Amino acid sequence: MKGFGLNTDGSGSFRPGKAWREVSSAPSAAQKETAVQLGLTPGCHITAVGWNSFGTERSTSKILLGSSFGEIYEYEIEAEDDDVSGSSNADEALPSLMVRLNESESGAGTGTSSGIVSGLVFSTGEGENAGAVVLAATSGVNKQTRLHSYLSTGNSDDSGRPSSKLRTVFASSESLSRRSFMELPGSINYADLQVCNGSFAMRTETGIYFGMIDQSSSRNVPWNKRGNGILDAGMFSYETTTIPISIAMTPHHFITLCESNEVRFVNRVAKKTIQKERVDWVAMAHSAGSNIALDDGIFSGRTGAELIMDIRRPDQVWLRKSRSLMHVSSTREDRDVWKFSLSACLKGSASHGAYSTPHASMRRLNDDKYMDNEFEHTKSLCTDDAQKAVVTAARAEFHLSHGRIELAAKYMAQCPPSLVPFAETAVRFALPSLGIKDKRPIAESKMAKEALKGGNVGLISYLSDKMRSAKARNDSVACTMLGAWLVELYLNEREQGTGLTMEAEKVELRGPNMNASHTMMQQFLSSNAYNMDAKTILRILCSHNVAASECSVYAASAGDIGTAVNAALCNENYMAGALNALRVLSDASIEQAEPFYYKHAFTLLSRAPMASAKAFLGRSRDGLRATKLLPIFMRYEKKRSKIAEQARKEATVLPTGLGEIKIAESRISHEIVEMRIGEKPKSLSFVDDEKASITYLEGAISLGCKSTAVFNYLVSLYVDLEDESPLSQFLSKHISSTATVPGLKPRQKSPLDLPCSLRIALQSGRHFRSVIKLYMGLGMRQRAVELAINVDPVLAKELTMDSIEREEKKRLWLMIAKNAAEEGLGDGENVVSKVLSVLNECGSDLLSIEDVLPFLPDVAQIDQFRDEICDALTSYSSRIEDYLKEMNDCDHTCNGLREEIRHLSEYTTNMNYDAKCVFTEKSVVGEDEPFYVFPSGFVALESALKKAVIPYLNDMQAELLASIEREMQEIKGQIAGSLSDGEVKSEDNEYQYRLDELQCRLDGLIAAECPLTGSIMIESIDHGFCDSKEDEVYIASDNLMVEA
Repeated sequence: MKGFGLNTDGSGSFRPGKAWREVSSAPSAAQKETAVQLGLTPGCHITAVGWNSFGTERSTSKILLGSSFGEIYEYEIEAEDDDVSGSSNADEALPSLMVRLNESESGAGTGTSSGIVSGLVFSTGEGENAGAVVLAATSGVNKQTRLHSYLSTGNSDDSGRPSSKLRTVFASSESLSRRSFMELPGSINYADLQVCNGSFAMRTETGIYFGMIDQSSSRNVPWNKRGNGILDAGMFSYETTTIPISIAMTPHHFITLCESNEVRFVNRVAKKTIQKERVDWVAMAHSAGSNIALDDGIFSGRTGAELIMDIRRPDQVWLRKSRSLMHVSSTREDRDVWKFSLSACLKGSASHGAYSTPHASMRRLNDDKYMDNEFEHTKSLCTDDAQKAVVTAARAEFHLSHGRIELAAKYMAQCPPSLVPFAETAVRFALPSLGIKDKRPIAESKMAKEALKGGNVGLISYLSDKMRSAKARNDSVACTMLGAWLVELYLNEREQGTGLTMEAEKVELRGPNMNASHTMMQQFLSSNAYNMDAKTILRILCSHNVAASECSVYAASAGDIGTAVNAALCNENYMAGALNALRVLSDASIEQAEPFYYKHAFTLLSRAPMASAKAFLGRSRDGLRATKLLPIFMRYEKKRSKIAEQARKEATVLPTGLGEIKIAESRISHEIVEMRIGEKPKSLSFVDDEKASITYLEGAISLGCKSTAVFNYLVSLYVDLEDESPLSQFLSKHISSTATVPGLKPRQKSPLDLPCSLRIALQSGRHFRSVIKLYMGLGMRQRAVELAINVDPVLAKELTMDSIEREEKKRLWLMIAKNAAEEGLGDGENVVSKVLSVLNECGSDLLSIEDVLPFLPDVAQIDQFRDEICDALTSYSSRIEDYLKEMNDCDHTCNGLREEIRHLSEYTTNMNYDAKCVFTEKSVVGEDEPFYVFPSGFVALESALKKAVIPYLNDMQAELLASIEREMQEIKGQIAGSLSDGEVKSEDNEYQYRLDELQCRLDGLIAAECPLTGSIMIESIDHGFCDSKEDEVYIASDNLMVEA
């Protein structure tokens, strides 16, 4: 092969003088320009190959070659059609020198003195920036045996160019790679290195050095903390003095081969030989057939045997001698591995550390995290559930022996009953805490005995895990039994925590335990409420004299809302009990909680008013009705008033507000009397909060409540407040401020009962601004202005200006002017100035000096309002001229109307004798019925005209027409009755006059215009001509066509 030196016959595949040469490599920013050797160093030969696990049948990908001079080369072998000899760059097909091992350490340079590369393996991660690990073994006769490790950090070079991962791992820059070596004792001719599933084994003179290759993605690890790419390294010494001539490894065993053809299988976990067998090559050759029998190397004994591994099949090991191969691997080598792993784990020697000591084993036994990892690893080696159960049981016993009772109980609960019976395990946990010695032959460690005597923690943990299993199986019977037992244990723990001693120091020490047990019991009851029988659990709690408040959480979780609320309200801390009850109700569904909201509303309000109000609001959207809670709030406010009244009476009797006076002997002198004055204790079951009811009612209204009772009661609460702003803001929001015609109420925006609110506000004798708003809401502007004149004259003027009716506005301004005059009585000039100020504000177009003269004093001088009088006279003169002009215009209009009336009285209409009704086509002369002749020339009978016009009348006109016809029928009937009697009475003339009047009104309704040329024709333009004969013929023909 090109670049591998001379052939066996002395010829070479290269030109003379070109056996190896130096070529310049592309320099990077981090290192100076170096040279890369292409081709093997003359005189050396390949001694080791590091295969690439990503190779294929057509290409090996990048592999590493180790030489007899301690050198490592990079090379790649491809199929002939892809051979690099046909490439334009022939240098790429030559082996490329990566590093010379032992050169820097020994200073010997190249050559045989450096030792040969006897083993070579490497591992590269996936990804562009993934790192690589290279392990190389060097050895030789009288040479040092070393294991070299090269570790790349995964960073790219400074140039930014894509470079080979194998070249990066051998880079001299510390930012790109790290290197280290370990010198092993002894000297051996060929220290072969084998790899299997990330683990390696190296044959040395003293034993097998083994460990794991660090394949983690993080390479930024300190060099002294597994930063050399090797983990859990250790040395396995040979069991005999004979050094094996070859080794191999499988996922669970080392395989050694001696010169005597003895093959040993050594368990990697137990570190002992579990099987050995001698290979008789001669007998195998005679029994195998012609292929092996023809191999002379088997019979000659000159060629040594060796173990060979397949890099793609780590579990396949072959034994080669000469040209013969024998498969020596087992198909079920992992069947007993879990036993050895468990044994090593229990001894604390499961670690693959280099030098395990008794102290190190003891430290591992006390390391919970380490031991858990080892037990999990052992469990992963099991092949069936029975093996896993044994590991779990051993794990439980291990933790128990070290005093970790909760972990022991956890893993015992996971074991099947056949291996760890429930009854025996429960008794084992329970007896020591009761002071009863277990007579069964169970050897407990000292730590286990102390932990079991400390209480029922182990039993509680065991039963809790068993209950979780029963819950997963939906076994309600087992859940109830275990739950009852657990509740008894929790209660016993709590009683022991408070009842052991009454000494202060011990109580403080036991207090946290008591609180912890109480919290654990509450959590247990809450999480398992639906898996146990609630009546049974409550009976147990009552048997231990547990306070009712402590049962509330469990009762709520079990769905017994009534019991939970009652229990919460029994708390001696009234506010805390009310808050707990509210929490129970808020967590329950509204269907369950709604009746108890109404039932206990007053108690909740009395103890926690604001919290209750907010809780009620929170459930309003779910259906909690404000109308049902309103009586409760009214009752609460009534009690507030009663308590306040009682407090006022007591304050009258005892102004200082003190409730109790005690006379005792003075500590100063026997002759002096000492009085001790203390405050009267307040009722803790009732909390006075004036904002609670208002907060709830405001919230209910904001959420859409439309109850008038709620609105009115909120107004009454606002009225009782000293501050008027809440009431004023509420009324401004719910009362329309739009000005209307006097006597008409503004359109109401809410269900607020204004008369009731006004009555409440007037009874209070205050909050007059709110009363003014209520007057305005009722359309009583004059009353509002009358009140505003006394409260705020500026507001009165604003209300007057907002009026839209002139007469009302004038009347209101006169009221304001009169009030201004009354306020200035006693000072004539002040009265005149105030009245004139009002006159200027309202404007001369509304009031004049003539209107306010009655309000001025009799002794007022005219000079003070001379200008106003002159302006009034000028205004009168101009208005007189306007009135004269209007009168002339009216005269002309009247003359024109008289002329039109005269023409109408002389108006005549001609009609043909054979004229027909435009609707019925009947002759109007021949019909005994009134008819109408229109200026357009159309003639219509009265009945037909009514039928045509009535559909176009509005509702009011139609009702008027019907009433006119009924009254005309009645009058005609009365006239007909008088004629039948033969007497003519004076009433008949009145009936006839009334009849003529009704007929005129009827004519005005139906014959005001021609139906065919007036507005009726315009309104009916979108109607079809279904009443014409042509349309009837057309429709009939269409029906015939459809039937055909």
